[in-house]
Amino acid sequence: MKSEPTLQDYFNIIMERRRLIIICVAVTTVVALIASFVLPKVYEARVKFKLDLSESKPMFFSEIYTPQTVDPVESQLEIVRSRTIAKSVIKKLGLNFIPANENYSYFDSISVSEKFPPGKYYLKFNDNNFVFLDKDGNEIGQGQVGRLFKKGSIQFRVKTKPKDILEVKIMDMEKRVDKLLSNISANQIKNTALVLLKARSRNPYLAALIANTLAREYINYCLQVVRESARGSKEFIESQIRIFGDELNRAEEELRKYKEKSGIFLLQESAKEIIKSLADFETQKEKALVELHEVESSIKNLETELSKDEAAYGAYKRMASFPTLSRSPIILSLKKKLKSLQLQKQELLSRGEKGEKLIRVEADIQATEQELSKATHQIALAGPSINDPIFQSIISNIINKETKKIALQSSIDALNQIISRQNRRLKQLPEAEVNLAQLERKKLANEEIYTMLMGKLEESKIAEAMQISEARIIDSATPPKNPMAPKKKQNTILGFFLGLIIGIGGAFLLEYFDTSLKSTKEVEELTGLSVLATIPLVKNRNQHIPTIHEPYSQIAEAYRILRTNLAFTAATKPLKSLLITSTLPQEGKTTTCINLGITFAQQGHKVILLDCDFRRPMLHTYFGELAKDNHHGLSDVLIRKLKLNEAIRKGTLGNLFFVTSGTIPSNPSELLGSPRMREVLQELKKQYEFILIDAPPSLGVADARVLGKICDGIIVVVMARRTSRDAVIEIKEELERAGDKIVGFVLNGVDFEGHYYRHRYYYYHYPSVKK
Repeated sequence: MKSEPTLQDYFNIIMERRRLIIICVAVTTVVALIASFVLPKVYEARVKFKLDLSESKPMFFSEIYTPQTVDPVESQLEIVRSRTIAKSVIKKLGLNFIPANENYSYFDSISVSEKFPPGKYYLKFNDNNFVFLDKDGNEIGQGQVGRLFKKGSIQFRVKTKPKDILEVKIMDMEKRVDKLLSNISANQIKNTALVLLKARSRNPYLAALIANTLAREYINYCLQVVRESARGSKEFIESQIRIFGDELNRAEEELRKYKEKSGIFLLQESAKEIIKSLADFETQKEKALVELHEVESSIKNLETELSKDEAAYGAYKRMASFPTLSRSPIILSLKKKLKSLQLQKQELLSRGEKGEKLIRVEADIQATEQELSKATHQIALAGPSINDPIFQSIISNIINKETKKIALQSSIDALNQIISRQNRRLKQLPEAEVNLAQLERKKLANEEIYTMLMGKLEESKIAEAMQISEARIIDSATPPKNPMAPKKKQNTILGFFLGLIIGIGGAFLLEYFDTSLKSTKEVEELTGLSVLATIPLVKNRNQHIPTIHEPYSQIAEAYRILRTNLAFTAATKPLKSLLITSTLPQEGKTTTCINLGITFAQQGHKVILLDCDFRRPMLHTYFGELAKDNHHGLSDVLIRKLKLNEAIRKGTLGNLFFVTSGTIPSNPSELLGSPRMREVLQELKKQYEFILIDAPPSLGVADARVLGKICDGIIVVVMARRTSRDAVIEIKEELERAGDKIVGFVLNGVDFEGHYYRHRYYYYHYPSVKK
């Protein structure tokens, strides 16, 4: 049963694959370091400024309450990051005119219209003159160094003459906006109305210029919004003052003439009361008309601002014509309700009511206005969407103004009804008094309206003078001295850790796909059988028989351990004949067979080695001259061409003997499974203490399984980091299925310098003895 991997196992994998990890770390670190030196330098300039969180309104307007569902600071930040502000910065600095490497040192006074064709352009110089060419070499215009060049929708001035041709790129405005926005960031400084804006560029001076210009453009935008509103209000009030001033003069003159003509100079108290009430209502109506005109003027100005962006204006027009916005039952119902409440309010005022009833009606009016505003916003949200926060703000403002417009129209309609009713009361007076009363009413109404407008004019003048934005620069950006990117130290560290991650990941990935055997623990877990010995990797392939040539070496000691473990195994059951096989060729079965035989012989046992690998015989190659040739051997004995004693040859030690394979037969499995083979084996058992049989690999051929039936035990040799787990499982199952007795496994070719074994296996051995 396979055990769960431990931390030590993971550590062993890392150490075993350390070369791969080191290579990955080295490559990524070097690449990161080279990239840090090759990549262009990027500079970052920072400007700190205060946001405008004030509400910019004419002083005599009472705006409809709109529930706050967004953070005002975040809303202003979105305006700072908006395409509108970015586009104004680009136009102001001519940033869609891009010299090679963003080197603006040769240019100033740049202005490029959005209509100018984007692409590459060149300036070719001849003394102090230059020719402006397009990418195809066509001349656009000529200019001089130091003088303003202007051709159509582009202008610039070349300050100094460069050494070579200058290349410039005219970038599409929308793409340039995208690029600029990708190189700026604006974030709120915690718990303040301050913003830290960062602008990045390859040119440190340009980075500072962009940061400062963007902050100023935001401030200018805020100032423009508040001043345009106040200016429009003042201009309209001035025009109304002129109109009502003339009306007042005419009314006073008409009243004077009528009194002289009719001889009536005083009105009854009832008539005075009606006139005063009418004048008050007409003043309220005129005030509402002034506000209505102001609202309509604001809407017009906002639409003009919105029309600067075709996409946003198109979306607004589609939203304005959205069917549910004009024909929504909710909107129509709220309009009707608002008009009715306004009428109730004016009737209460006409009767002089100032108590609880009036307060309740005014509260209902405010609540209805809120419902109307909310309903209008919800319907608008179902229409086309717009991404730019400035235009979103403008459209939201338009919707609020439209809601205010509906409320004012309802109020005017209600006032018209009250004024009509009061006029009917006035006509019930005697005819002489009616005429005088009408003239008095006209004069008094114009007088009150004129006074009201004069007061509003003063308010609007003060408002215009005081309309300043809270936004202001706190710390201006200065050209940075050091680049913010590439960050050599950080990139190198990142490269190092990236290589580490890739290397370790690759190590575990290779380990996952590597199905070869690596340790004795793995073999024992897969087979449930013991590993009799772990044979070190032989790096010097000329050293064929280490037990003879290097008897005190680590590998010779490993074979002696194999001999000892077999002796313990044989304590319960004698193992005179041992079959040594492997899963596949070149796993070290012949080497193991020979060295194991020598260790038995060195212990004084009489041993014989049989080469039963009739397909790829190798035993004779290890004994050199002693083997003489391989023309006469075991196969010849089996077919009775040769006697057994004639095939036996003496080995390097006095009590070590061997039999080569002989002539390669055409039917090796049949020969090895023949009765003659049993006879040979029985005969050898009488003469020798140990018979070691070098058999062919077990997978793919039946030779080993046939021989296994007549042997006392089988030793399977597997090669570390070569023999697959599946092959080990398969050979075990096949041999057991055939009824063969597996004594154990030998793990060959183990690299004891590898981490798997470095701290697990130790051999106490003598140093090599040189002859």
